Amino acid sequence: MPALVFHSGVPFFLSARRTMKKSVLLVVVVLAVIVAFAYLVARPTRVQQKIASDVQKVAARFTPTESIDLSMAMKMTTHEAPQMLNPPSTVPPLLLFPPSAEDLAKLSGE
Repeated sequence: MPALVFHSGVPFFLSARRTMKKSVLLVVVVLAVIVAFAYLVARPTRVQQKIASDVQKVAARFTPTESIDLSMAMKMTTHEAPQMLNPPSTVPPLLLFPPSAEDLAKLSGE
């Protein structure tokens, strides 16, 4: 039974082994390129991360259990009227213009 021979006396099984090594190497390179491209496309950028965190902050404001806005709108939360802790002292009355005759006499020292 004659052996299968390709170019210049190289037996078939040796030739197939070289071709298989080349094809495995090619598959590995193609997979590496695909994985690298997928990483570049799929990973979130800093801008996307910032947008996502801002959206989460805004969404957290509108949950009924944590939102002061919704609790006030639904009248679940009340507040007291504001009070001054240090009220101002009384001030003397200001001059009215034109001043009366009595005010002019006081101002001029009479």
